Amino acid sequence: MQFGIPHVAYYLPAHIDDVRHWGRITGQSDATVTRLEQAGVRCFHDAAGQTALSLAASAIDKLLRTGTVAPDTIDCLIYVHTLQGSIAPPPRSLPQLLCNRFGFRNAIAFSLAQQHCASSLGSLRIIRAMLIARPVIKRVLLVGADVMPISADRLIGTAGLLSDGAFAALVERDAKVNRVLTSASHATGNGWRGVLGQGEPRVAAQYFLAARQLIKQVANETHVPLAEIQRVLPSHLDLPAWRRIVESLGLASTCLFADNFPRIAHVTVSDPFIDLADCHDLIPGKSFLIFAQGVGGFSSATLLMR
Repeated sequence: MQFGIPHVAYYLPAHIDDVRHWGRITGQSDATVTRLEQAGVRCFHDAAGQTALSLAASAIDKLLRTGTVAPDTIDCLIYVHTLQGSIAPPPRSLPQLLCNRFGFRNAIAFSLAQQHCASSLGSLRIIRAMLIARPVIKRVLLVGADVMPISADRLIGTAGLLSDGAFAALVERDAKVNRVLTSASHATGNGWRGVLGQGEPRVAAQYFLAARQLIKQVANETHVPLAEIQRVLPSHLDLPAWRRIVESLGLASTCLFADNFPRIAHVTVSDPFIDLADCHDLIPGKSFLIFAQGVGGFSSATLLMR
């Protein structure tokens, strides 16, 4: 059973701020701002009052306006997020609100957040299982959005800064482009406390080792030599660490897609799909990797064929 991600769209709020201005208004030290710049942070997007529902709807609208998919052909909608405020409180349902808004009348819908920022790639394993178990399902719309309401809480240790944004990805049975070869996830209880100053070196080492392990695992599972992976599309956290990961795997430094680190910072569940939309030099017939990591010890890697 083959499936892939033929179409991706994303939406970023219009308001752009820079890390130095953010540092001044939130009372950060010069050392903190300098470490963030060393991690690759320059700018981020601020929702400025827009809701997660609004961002998600804008990403879906952008995807539908390409004319590549009709609303009544969507069989399932999966909504992913990290922040608790990015979901509608009961009895409302944000996935249902999206289905009603866009006329996805044939779609079952649910949300997933338990793997934090890695939930978007983790959901690909669920989608694969659904496609195997239910042959009637042809198209799944994977949507993610997050909004941070408190500016000071955008800080993610010294690894990065949280940006608001959303993505929408069409996952399709028998897709001929961006075909998913395999996906693997890693979880450890060592990160249950999230990002804390006392534990940052240990947590950073944990993510570094998990990333190397997952990349080697998906390559081994698909019998794709590491040297044949044309691009690595990472989560936008700790750019120097990602450069070390790529080097430690014997890959060329140019295979790391790092354009979005300074441009938009870390857009929680959306990073891999934003990069997929923006990486325009992927060669058909060659494999590439997308990666996501979340606080709490979660990481996920997916190997695809262009």
